[in-house]
Amino acid sequence: MFEGLSFLQELLKTRSYTGSEGPIGQRVVQEMKLLGFDHAYLDESGNAIGVVRGKACGEALLLISHLDHVHEGDVDLWEHPPYAAVLEKNVLHGRGTVDIKGPLSAQIYALGGLLQRGERPAKDVVLAAFVEEETGGKGIAEFLSRMPFTLPDGEVLKLTGAVVGEPSSNQVMLGHRGVAHVTLVFKGAAHHASFGLHDQNPMFELAEFLGRLRQYDLPVHPIVGEHTLTPTQISCDSGSENVTSNTVSLVLDWRSTSTPEEMRQILKTLTAGLKVEYQVFELWTLKNTPGFHIEADHPLVQNLQQHVKSIHDGFGIWNFATDGRYTHAHNIPTVGFGPGNPRLAHTVHEHIHLEELQQHVEVLQKFLLDLQ
Repeated sequence: MFEGLSFLQELLKTRSYTGSEGPIGQRVVQEMKLLGFDHAYLDESGNAIGVVRGKACGEALLLISHLDHVHEGDVDLWEHPPYAAVLEKNVLHGRGTVDIKGPLSAQIYALGGLLQRGERPAKDVVLAAFVEEETGGKGIAEFLSRMPFTLPDGEVLKLTGAVVGEPSSNQVMLGHRGVAHVTLVFKGAAHHASFGLHDQNPMFELAEFLGRLRQYDLPVHPIVGEHTLTPTQISCDSGSENVTSNTVSLVLDWRSTSTPEEMRQILKTLTAGLKVEYQVFELWTLKNTPGFHIEADHPLVQNLQQHVKSIHDGFGIWNFATDGRYTHAHNIPTVGFGPGNPRLAHTVHEHIHLEELQQHVEVLQKFLLDLQ
């Protein structure tokens, strides 16, 4: 049985939409204090920070989680009420069970369990549950902008590695692609639909582009895999069914490791000869953030994998973005490892198995005791 069950259920019953994480942040800090963390506090951004000193002090591992979650959507589509934290046959149901209150609770209780047994990790551990992860990572961005990491008593710790606790079914994750959103505006000339002037109708420009996109071979990264360029939304400026549009806009969701210039070259090829305008934003805007990746033979990965291999022999990658992109950009070696099925995140079927939570606690504890 997962020892942090009651605490997790309390978190699940507390809505913590992005921008409203204050109460849950305070509750997380309270639990860390009760479990004997050496430091536990809310920083100036509202991030919940906990520190457990290790046998060797000065260098620290950062455990990454967050406090916010997405909206539950139509509650009628849920088998169980999304905020009731229903436990059924050792399966806990509800919004946030995998993204990310289940993983957060497992991280907290892994450290708390060590302290209750009179043990300490091999080196310092900083557990950070960040705000506003779901909308781009404001919490971790502000946290890293204040580096070096300084304890409340003024001591400085050097962050030498990071483990992102997003759900991975307890598999070691080597990273994920970056995410960008690009809007293409196809140009035409509005006219009465009865004239059938196809050369002035931007819908046909759009259709030509989509045909090219479907046939285009996107790059494949050796670690995080195939890039994707996916149409998600279409809108036009016509308000009538019998009038064509002057413009048709298409939103593309782009998951890749490409630089903005490489993305522009791809779009230049795909839009050659078409009447269209677009803008590829530079990195680290809300429209374009990079991913991260780490080599499988990196010491941090190997150190973690030796304790995980009895569960998962191979490595994985996430399809979605995480706060790991920020630590990677700050030259902090970053790897992923968290309980819960990542395919359940943001869905009305979100749930987590207690056995998987306890499995994560036990593996994480062994890893922390053996930190290199």
